[in-house]
Amino acid sequence: MQEKAASRNFFNRLKEVSLHFLLGGAALVLLFNSDNLIKGEWERVFSQWMFNGTLWVALGLGHGWIVGWLEKKMPWLEMPAKRLIVSIILSMGYTVVAAVVVFTAFVSIRYRVSLSKSFAALDTGFLLTVIIITIIVSLFLHGRGFFISWKESLLEAEKLKRAHLSAQYESLKNQVNPHFLFNSFNVLSSLVYKDPDLAAKFIRQLSSVYRYVLDTREAEVVPLSQELKILDSYLFLLKMRFGEALEVVVDVRPDDNVAVVPLVLQMLVENAVKHNVVSKSRPLHIQLSREGEEITIRNNFQPREDEKESLGIGLPNIQERYRYLTGLEVAIIRSGEHFTVRLPQIRLVQ
Repeated sequence: MQEKAASRNFFNRLKEVSLHFLLGGAALVLLFNSDNLIKGEWERVFSQWMFNGTLWVALGLGHGWIVGWLEKKMPWLEMPAKRLIVSIILSMGYTVVAAVVVFTAFVSIRYRVSLSKSFAALDTGFLLTVIIITIIVSLFLHGRGFFISWKESLLEAEKLKRAHLSAQYESLKNQVNPHFLFNSFNVLSSLVYKDPDLAAKFIRQLSSVYRYVLDTREAEVVPLSQELKILDSYLFLLKMRFGEALEVVVDVRPDDNVAVVPLVLQMLVENAVKHNVVSKSRPLHIQLSREGEEITIRNNFQPREDEKESLGIGLPNIQERYRYLTGLEVAIIRSGEHFTVRLPQIRLVQ
């Protein structure tokens, strides 16, 4: 498969070079050497076509490589001014070097003279013409690159918005679904008679969770300290329901300089509870910690018998949102008896 792909890429590249040579050479001949065509001086036309085609290939492929390299190092949308300046410098510099090399080599081979003599024959008007053509082509290439980057950013933003809304909806749906409400009200009904004060606290914590979902529905990120605070409320609800069957250790210090996607910690804890057995005989252990530049959520892996091999839509949505915000991947690792999710930290600019 790799050999076929390499062969396909080679022939595609060869086809691209051939088109550059044929069409570019023909275009330059028609533009600057049409008098020879009219006179029927075909030998000179062929010679000029060979030269122009070679020059066009050198300029076209070289500038294409420059644009691709700059797109990786200096994306238009991140540093437009610097990108423009560097693009002009590299384009002009490369154009002059390529034109001199192609002209010197072609004249030396065509007329069988030394490189020094062919270099001495270099005409300033020729260089100026090539530079003008390069400016026009470069403006087209860079303008096209900027437009593509701008369009991709709009599509990516829309994709993130859909993922964000989908994740918020998923979280809200999980909390207002009949099972969640039934379990919450069931716990609450037992507390009302046994411990009214604890029942009142349960209601406050439940209210806080719902309020947080509504308050952060438009936010892309929230401070880690804020997320940890609401996680405490959510864990209180779970502990009241599962008791000793669920053990959650949060070894993450609040940090206002670090942000996370809203509800991400709650969703990951919720995901662990939803997809694993939680019982006194088989308690579920969840640990949250900060390891380097990552926040790690790990649980013992004991899937329910009716559980399908699926991540659902929650984890893919989290991955998509972090990929857009940080350019980094959310690692999902299933190794032996543990299931681990590693979230990249999002540093807030002060």
